[in-house]
Amino acid sequence: MKIIKTVDGFLDWRNQQSYTIGFIPTLGALHNGHISLISESKEQCQKTIVSIFLNPTQFAPNEDLHSYPDNLNQDIDILNNLDIDILFLPNEREMYKNVKDVHIPKSKLFDKLEGKSRPHFFYGVTTIVAKLFNVIQPTHTFFGEKDAQQLIIIKEMIGAMRYPVVLISCPTIRDNNGLALSSRNNYLTKNETKQAAIIYQSLMQMKEGLNQGISNTKNLKEIFKQNIITNHYMKIDYISIADIKTLNEVSKIEGQKILVSTAVFFKDVRLIDNFIY
Repeated sequence: MKIIKTVDGFLDWRNQQSYTIGFIPTLGALHNGHISLISESKEQCQKTIVSIFLNPTQFAPNEDLHSYPDNLNQDIDILNNLDIDILFLPNEREMYKNVKDVHIPKSKLFDKLEGKSRPHFFYGVTTIVAKLFNVIQPTHTFFGEKDAQQLIIIKEMIGAMRYPVVLISCPTIRDNNGLALSSRNNYLTKNETKQAAIIYQSLMQMKEGLNQGISNTKNLKEIFKQNIITNHYMKIDYISIADIKTLNEVSKIEGQKILVSTAVFFKDVRLIDNFIY
């Protein structure tokens, strides 16, 4: 594995390649979810690139940019063991001074679900992903289904900006209790991690309700809320049942494909999860 920290250094390498190139952008603090994306890339592509860049523009002033888990040495060991081709490790100057600005087409999806709670978020994500695409020039990119809205938005952006990139979505990876793996799980104690599994369990009770024919989304959301309030350290940011294409809330299930998604605060830690039905 080569570590490249500059855009010019990466382009020197990239210009010599004629292979299929799989790309996984990350914030670092790698876990088995990231590893599953890397494994899929290695399966499908001749070369695999991982970037680690803690992107400041996707964090609001009151969020955890400065306390975000920093496991760089451990991350490098993981990537070495996975035998990827390149770790692209730029700093903020490289990405925001040495890479040209990009114009991201405005999307109605930016302001829904996660975007309601974090209005800055998808502007920051799409900006940095587009900048990274412009540097890496991948043939394929791999994103996890845990961040379902992000996945939908990146797919829309690839189409709108005509990137010649195939987006591969990969299943959410969970721990033994069902909790979706996330770098922010590092903030939880072992006992809190077990307690946090109630989020997934509550979503699965909603799914069971759907299977039983409950079509009123207010009733389905109530199942979730009644479960979560049993833990007084938890507070629901949102619970949503939305049309998968528009991300507009639906009041009644009438055979359409839906995204059921949530964000829950466990003390100060914000955890997200979802399923598609």
